[in-house]
Amino acid sequence: MESEPEICKRVIEIDRIEIPQTERTMQESFESKSVRFDVYAKDSDRIFDVEMQTATSKKLAKRSRYYQSIIDVEHLTAGTDYDELKDVYIIFICLGDVFGEKLPVYTFENVCTENGRTKLNDRTFKVFFNADLCDKIDSKERRNFLAFLKANEARDDFTETLRSKLALAKKNMKWRRQYMTWEQTLKEYAKEAYEEGLKENAKNNAINLLQETDLSPEVIAKCCKLSLEEVLELKETLQVHS
Repeated sequence: MESEPEICKRVIEIDRIEIPQTERTMQESFESKSVRFDVYAKDSDRIFDVEMQTATSKKLAKRSRYYQSIIDVEHLTAGTDYDELKDVYIIFICLGDVFGEKLPVYTFENVCTENGRTKLNDRTFKVFFNADLCDKIDSKERRNFLAFLKANEARDDFTETLRSKLALAKKNMKWRRQYMTWEQTLKEYAKEAYEEGLKENAKNNAINLLQETDLSPEVIAKCCKLSLEEVLELKETLQVHS
């Protein structure tokens, strides 16, 4: 979604969007728990956090609450009026039924408990999609998208495009893993070379101490951070060549 903003627009179903960011991290303070949003996007009036959830969890409700609070704090700076808070949509795309009520989608707003109809109108929305029941969703495009997520089934041009993009992404991920493996190998070589240099320097120091002092091999081994066996071997070599 980050490299293909048009795809992000189609998924969220909005006309205009700033460049979306994947795995964006936010934190209210050093002491607070940080969050990493799967996909973070916004337009002039709204902010969207889209999360992919492969396993059902009862913690999602409170996760959505915390994610919303972090977004609000991030965008309401000191001296800013509350009216400037943007609409916030926390969207969880789940492969299973989080709430167990057999609904294809659950949309939550803050509503008055006493009459069940007066909305708080704080402009925060939490939406949970259930891909297991995607065929019961009214929107054909949403049905097709969730069916693609659930079973990699391309039913229209958009999901066919997604499948081709996914294939490219997998190739890129394979290349990235190869690069990371190569990079790690280079780091290991550098570490080995560094450690070998330290070892060689320690041996040279031990040789100097054996030649110039009357310190015992035990003391030299401790000073040079070598094993006693290594110091004794160095001492034997010096005696052979003396």
